[in-house]
Amino acid sequence: MRRFKKSIQMLAALAAMTIAAAPAYAESTLDRIISSKKITIAVQNDVPPYSRIGANNEVEGLDIDIAKAIAKDLGVQLDMLVVTGANRVPALVTNKADLVIATVGINPQRAATVALSNPYTSYPMVMIASKDTAMKAFGDTSGKVIGVTRGTMQDDIVTRFANGADVRRYDDDATVIQSLATNQIDGTVFGTSVADDLAKRFPDLHLEQKFDAFSVYAGIAMRRSDTDLLQWVNTWIFFNEKNGYLNELHKKWLGIPMPPLH
Repeated sequence: MRRFKKSIQMLAALAAMTIAAAPAYAESTLDRIISSKKITIAVQNDVPPYSRIGANNEVEGLDIDIAKAIAKDLGVQLDMLVVTGANRVPALVTNKADLVIATVGINPQRAATVALSNPYTSYPMVMIASKDTAMKAFGDTSGKVIGVTRGTMQDDIVTRFANGADVRRYDDDATVIQSLATNQIDGTVFGTSVADDLAKRFPDLHLEQKFDAFSVYAGIAMRRSDTDLLQWVNTWIFFNEKNGYLNELHKKWLGIPMPPLH
């Protein structure tokens, strides 16, 4: 009987040790956002009309409205972190942001580093240059200076297909645009909405869209481990695609209906 009681005591002690040694429940990013009532979303301020500095000196655009709507629907405060095209992904992997909403193109290389939501917008990327610059395809870029933002899909595509071009990489979109405006580069690649905006901002450059470079489907980026947050974001995109909210945002900022996302 004593031996039986001793065995029970030993099992109880072992069970207590096992419970004590068990890892504590790891709070998910979504749980933390909801409990802290705050979300940090990285955005850009130099890709109009998706993001730009408005008349009141605050960042605005399609991406910005989406960031505000996500925070509102989560019932939390929004902290916006302004980033460049080159440091969008680093903002996630260094835990400076919970989400990145900054026209992040969906591709396999990027998906190996961060999780990407279903697309919330799509747009063709076009080569932009002066009307005096002869370019009808990537084959015509040989010997020309093409500027891109480092680490973007433009960087990848132009590097692969603009054979013979002098590809110059810059840290942000604003510097690429400034280089185009000051004739330091012959051309660059942006979405059609950005191209239209640049033509209006710099009429003396006589900019025009030379050819379609590739098409982009943009998603919302987050850390690969944040599966609960990814599910919530995908649900948000699905819901607001079906109820027409995303379509209204496209009309508001791009002047067009929401393009096909699938």
